[in-house]
Amino acid sequence: MRLSLEQLAAFSAVASERSFSAAARKLNKSQSAISISISNLEIDLGVSLFDRSHRYPQLTTEGSALLRDAEAILNQCFNMENRANSLAKELETQVVIALDDAIPYPALADALTDFSQNFTHVDLNVLHPSAQDCLAMIAQEKALLGVICTRTHYPRSLQFKRLGSITFTNVAHRDHPLAKMDDISFPELSNYRQLIYLPFQDKLPTSEYLDSPNHWRVESYLTLFDMLRRGLGWATLPKRLMEDLNRGEELVELKLAAYPFTEWTVGVDLVWSSSARSGLAGTWLRETLGRSVVIA
Repeated sequence: MRLSLEQLAAFSAVASERSFSAAARKLNKSQSAISISISNLEIDLGVSLFDRSHRYPQLTTEGSALLRDAEAILNQCFNMENRANSLAKELETQVVIALDDAIPYPALADALTDFSQNFTHVDLNVLHPSAQDCLAMIAQEKALLGVICTRTHYPRSLQFKRLGSITFTNVAHRDHPLAKMDDISFPELSNYRQLIYLPFQDKLPTSEYLDSPNHWRVESYLTLFDMLRRGLGWATLPKRLMEDLNRGEELVELKLAAYPFTEWTVGVDLVWSSSARSGLAGTWLRETLGRSVVIA
């Protein structure tokens, strides 16, 4: 039996894209080349990997079991290639990372400061996607790394490592009617406008309860803070971010009856693509950020 990495890459791509044509586009190959790779792999393994009787190929029971092995092999090759790039001192001209706006900069400051000292001539682009999701940027290799609030599901093509957590809390201006109330019920909360940070809409736990009929949605935390300071509504914010920007102590935590501590904890993950090739600087940054601990 002689398996090739090309066959395993085709197998993984068809499984993740659920289409031979989409897998071909992802790997920059013809659809016939992908089909041949899969057919030869099935011959070599002696099992059918996909059920082709449906509109889209579906993994067989054997295919699902073997996919884990294939992706483990591909991930090992990815790690070996990046380590070889580092040993060969292949240095990029720039590294692009994507951060959720909720991630506090101080949690990453030490790693980025060390990066600036170790890679003086490598540009670092730090993006804060809002309309375009971080995961899409990483999957499309527009960003090498992402530090994001935990998602419930990651595509097979991405790897992740848990770094820690962020605490969210509900706040309003100190002169807002809600700020003057104790044991706020959900009906009372829904009487007032909710200001929502759009990228995190529906991502916070129990958010279905914290829902007012009157919503304003924004894509900028700075805009959200200005609205809060003007008493235009209440919002759910990262507690550390509120403390950093709330210098005048204009904002206060709301006292909800159902949640007397008014806090939610959301995980923080470092995410990267299994197939993206990184050089010395990118590999160093991924390993260094992977040792960071985010507790905010």
